[in-house]
Amino acid sequence: MKKTLQIISIQHELAMASGNGLDLDEMFQSFMQASIACLNLTSAYLFLFSDQAGSPIRFIGDTANQIFSQHISVSSQNTAHHETQNKILTRCVSEHISQHDFVSVIFSDDKFYHSFSIPEHGVLVFERVLEIEPIIQNSLEPIFKKLALSCYACLVHQSLLKEMSARKSAEDIIAHQAAHDELTQLSNRRTLTDNLKTSITYCIENNKFGALIFIDLNQFKSINDVMGHDIGDKMLKEVANRLKGITRGKDTVARFGGDEFIILLPDLGDFEQAAELVVNRTATRILDVVEEPFLIGDLIYNISCSMGYEIFPALNGSSCDVIKHADLAMYEAKTLRQRIAIRYQASMSEKLNMRSVYVTELKNALKNNEFMLHYQPQYDANDEIIGAEALLRWNNPKRLEESPDIYIPIAEDSELILAIGDWVLHESCRQLKILQENGLPDSFKKLSINVSAKQLGQENFFENICRAIKTSGIDAKQMTIEITENVLISRIHDAMLLISQLGDIGVDCAIDDFGTGYSSLTYLRRLPSSLIKIDRNFVRDIHKDAENRSIAKMIIALGENLDMNILAEGVECEEELQCLKDLGCYQYQGFYFSRPLAFDQFVELVKTRYLEAC
Repeated sequence: MKKTLQIISIQHELAMASGNGLDLDEMFQSFMQASIACLNLTSAYLFLFSDQAGSPIRFIGDTANQIFSQHISVSSQNTAHHETQNKILTRCVSEHISQHDFVSVIFSDDKFYHSFSIPEHGVLVFERVLEIEPIIQNSLEPIFKKLALSCYACLVHQSLLKEMSARKSAEDIIAHQAAHDELTQLSNRRTLTDNLKTSITYCIENNKFGALIFIDLNQFKSINDVMGHDIGDKMLKEVANRLKGITRGKDTVARFGGDEFIILLPDLGDFEQAAELVVNRTATRILDVVEEPFLIGDLIYNISCSMGYEIFPALNGSSCDVIKHADLAMYEAKTLRQRIAIRYQASMSEKLNMRSVYVTELKNALKNNEFMLHYQPQYDANDEIIGAEALLRWNNPKRLEESPDIYIPIAEDSELILAIGDWVLHESCRQLKILQENGLPDSFKKLSINVSAKQLGQENFFENICRAIKTSGIDAKQMTIEITENVLISRIHDAMLLISQLGDIGVDCAIDDFGTGYSSLTYLRRLPSSLIKIDRNFVRDIHKDAENRSIAKMIIALGENLDMNILAEGVECEEELQCLKDLGCYQYQGFYFSRPLAFDQFVELVKTRYLEAC
């Protein structure tokens, strides 16, 4: 009776310990501590089936080639294992597994080692001074079967926890990716819009003001195109880090797309004037960090930025309106080349609407063949006609007297300049062929055609020129491509390649509006160009304006040094002409000689000069 009560007590204690919790290690620790106490053990050792990573698994099948790992050891006296003991434990496990017994006993080193199977999970080894009585050993079999069920429950629980953790991690990653820009890890457009909507609502409900600053990087496209996207991406990430470094924790810094960034300042206080002061201070910090040189690899790059902003809430202004207004203000700053942030004004929307009207009309003009070419003659110091510049005119009653300086920039922004430029190229070649067939005076050297930045960036632009020359049948040596200095600077590598290719087929190149940009003398020396045109702004009142005279003198000297001809634009009076002659400039165009002429009038002028020469 006493032995029966002892067995029941041991079974009860161990059964309670085997179901203690769902953490595998805690459950086995509890069971092994209870076993030491109930069975008077000196130590207990746990060995479990494991995967390649050493994690416990449930195994059903042949155990001969399975991996076992010692998982937990518990000692009543906290004594360390010695090498002999480790060998005994290894022997216990291997013999137990090979014999497929529930329990086996080994006597070694004055101790008894009882190994018990934990079905489908492993082996538990009990170390004891005296052998456990066989009746008690046999009574433990249902306990170890229950222990196996608890072990399985723990493994399933841990697997579920890992799966839930992995799913939560995946959901967090997906949520982060959905809210952030992949390259810079800044907030993306959607997150910015959501935060802006929240900010506008907050400001309306609490009579507060907020602001949105729209930032566009200048010079970035050229660096990205020339140096490659890898350099461009590194620069964008560095810009993102710098912008995050100058903002408050509650601000949103977002990449809006390409090289455009937005900073949302959600709460700038109760007064609009104070909000504007904060925006201006922030804009100054933005400019400082963006204009700080970028060291990427072994090279240093310099860029700037254009900024526009809108303060909200405005009357009936939505989040889309705030972004659009800040974008318009940024574009205005870029157009005006302002280094400060410009605040949106209603007139900017009016200008945008006007541009939309222009775009529609320009498309119709191309479709309806409303464009025509006028030609402004060019002369030398002997009053001989040496060439002409082809100038676009819009043959529409509403636009006829309008300067191309108004609609050409709009055409460039809308990409229509490519179609318009192609028309100019083919039409000027066609009309040059007529001039060549009618006879040109020996003094007439070149017909100049202007090229835009967008055309210069076309991959097939050189092929377009070759096709126009071939189709018209002109002598390519009487054709000149004019590239403005600013376009030349912004697309220097494209320009150098094109000019070199054109030189191979006899087409010349002229640098227009010289003096308005900052051309490198290194580039000028390498360009196979034969003509520099002094911008009209430096010719105006040159006989009275000492500064203009000094600039013109410098350009003329530069041309002589580079063995390039110099032509002055915008000559309008005798005094200007004489001053240019005195400075050593001997080629000119301007109203003093002739206004731009329609083609029929220009043909008559050239024919008269040709007959006079004959």
